[in-house]
Amino acid sequence: MTEYTSPRKVVRPSRFIIVVFLIGASVFLYLRTFLLPATPFVVTDDQTLFFARAVRIIHGQILYRDFFELVSPGTDLLYAAAFRLFGIHAWVIQAWSICAGVTLSGVITLIASRIFSGLLVLLPALLFLVFDFSSALDMTHHWYSTLAAMAAVAVLIGGRTLQRIFVASLLCGVATVFTQTQGTLTFIALLAYLLWIKRSEQQEISNVQRFLALALPFILITSCVFGYYIYKAGFHTVFFDLVTFAPRFMSTIEINQPRTYLDQIRTYFVSIRSAHTLTDIISLIPVVFIYVLVPYVYFIGLSQLWRQRKVLPDTVQQPLVLLHLVGLSLVLAVANGPRFFRLCTVAPPAILVCVWLISQQGPVRRFGRQLLWFLAIVFAVLLPIRRQSQWHATLSLPIGQVAFNDVQTYSEFRWFAERTKPSDVFFNDSALSLYLSLNNPTPYEFVTYDEFTQPDQVANIVLRLQHHTPTFILLLPETTISSSVHDHAVSFRHFVHENYHLVQHFYGHNFQYEQELWELNSDSDQQSR
Repeated sequence: MTEYTSPRKVVRPSRFIIVVFLIGASVFLYLRTFLLPATPFVVTDDQTLFFARAVRIIHGQILYRDFFELVSPGTDLLYAAAFRLFGIHAWVIQAWSICAGVTLSGVITLIASRIFSGLLVLLPALLFLVFDFSSALDMTHHWYSTLAAMAAVAVLIGGRTLQRIFVASLLCGVATVFTQTQGTLTFIALLAYLLWIKRSEQQEISNVQRFLALALPFILITSCVFGYYIYKAGFHTVFFDLVTFAPRFMSTIEINQPRTYLDQIRTYFVSIRSAHTLTDIISLIPVVFIYVLVPYVYFIGLSQLWRQRKVLPDTVQQPLVLLHLVGLSLVLAVANGPRFFRLCTVAPPAILVCVWLISQQGPVRRFGRQLLWFLAIVFAVLLPIRRQSQWHATLSLPIGQVAFNDVQTYSEFRWFAERTKPSDVFFNDSALSLYLSLNNPTPYEFVTYDEFTQPDQVANIVLRLQHHTPTFILLLPETTISSSVHDHAVSFRHFVHENYHLVQHFYGHNFQYEQELWELNSDSDQQSR
C-alpha cells in the first residue's frame, strides 16, 4: 500500500499570488478570444444557438412556446440578460468565455486549496485552462452546469452545516436549470456523499434535517423555473422538449451514442500516426490528456482511496470522495454521447483527482508533476501567441466588428454582409443570423437529415417559410444519408428546390463541411410579395 505522507506544515499560496494567477488566466483567455487590441473572434459553433435564442427572448418570444429548445432554459436566459444589459454586441458573446473560464479557475483553485499545499494548489486550474477549457471554447449549457456543480463541491468541502447544505442544494438547482441531467445527477451525488458522511461521523444534525436542507431548495428553484414555462407553453410541450425528445430521437444519431467515444479515439489515433510536424503533435496533447483522464482517473483514484482509507486524514479523504462522486455523476450525464467536447466540459473534477494522485511521494509521481507543470506553462505561452499570429481578417457587422482566422468562414460572412441587411429573413444558420441580425421566421434554428428534425417540425418550418419567404436559404448537400428512413426533411428540400436556385457553395473550417446557398427565384419572389 502506498503510504500517505502529510506535510509538516501546510503552506498555501497567498491571496496576492492567487489574484495574480486569476489575472493571468483572464489575459490568457482574452488573447484566445479577442484579436488585439479589442476585436472579438467570431464563433460559429453550438453556442451561437443559445445566443440566437437569447435574441428571440429579447424580442419578446417565450422559450418552448415560440421556439424549440431541448435543454433547460438557463443558458438562453443568462445570455438574454447579458444582451438586455449590454446590448446585442459581438464582444458580449466572447466575454462569456472569459467570465466562465476565470470563475471556474477560481472555484477549482478554492477546492484545490483544501487538498494541496504550496504552488500545487494552482496546478489544477492551470491544467484546466490550457488543456481543457481552451480546447472547448464553446459556451453551451454544459459549462454552466459544471460550474454550478463545482461550486456546490466547494461549498460542501468547507463544512457540512445546514447552511452549507442549503447553498449546495441551491447550486444543484442552478445546475439543473442549465442542464437537466447534470444538475439532477449532481444532486444525487451530493445526497450519496451526505449519507456516507453520516456513517463516519457523529453529529447532532439528523439525516432528516440534512435531507430537507438538500431537497427543499433544489425542489423550490427547479419547480419555480420549470413551472413558469409549463404555465406559458403547456406541460406536454415542456415535457416533450426536455424529457422525451433527447432519449427518443437524439439517441439514433451516431454522434449521440456511446460508441462515438471509441470512434473519436480511433480518429485521433489516426491523427497521431499521420502527424508530421511538431505543431501537429503539440495540438494533440490536450486531446490525449482529456481522453486518458476521463473517466479512467476516477477508478484509479477510488482504488487509491480504498487502499489509503486508514491513513488518509478526513480533511483530505472527504473532499476526494465528494470529487469522485460528483465527477462520476457528470461523466454519467454525458455518457450517451461522450465526444471530446462533452468530456472537456465534465473534466474539472478529474483534473483535481489527477493532481492528487501525482501529489504523493515517489520519483514517478514527481516526474509527472514536473512534466505537467512544464507542458502547462509552455501551452499557456504558446496558445495565445499562436492565436494572435494566425492569419486573420476583420469585418464590420451589424452587431460590431469581428475577427476571423479561417478564410472560408470569412468569405462566407463577407458574402452575406454585402448582400443582406439587418432584419432580412434568413434560415438554416444561427451564426449568420446572429452576427448579421437576420430574422429567422421559424421556431427552429436549422434542419437536419436525421431524427433530430421530426416530420411535424419540418412541416411547421415549410409553412413558416411559405408565409415569410427568405431571399437566401443554406442547405446541407444531399448524401446517401438523405435517403435514410430517419431523414424527414424531404418536404423542406422539395420546397427549396421548387422555389430557389443554387448560387454558391461554402465550406467550413479547413473544408470540414459543405453548405449550399440557394437564392429565391425571381418568379417566386413576385408571388411571395
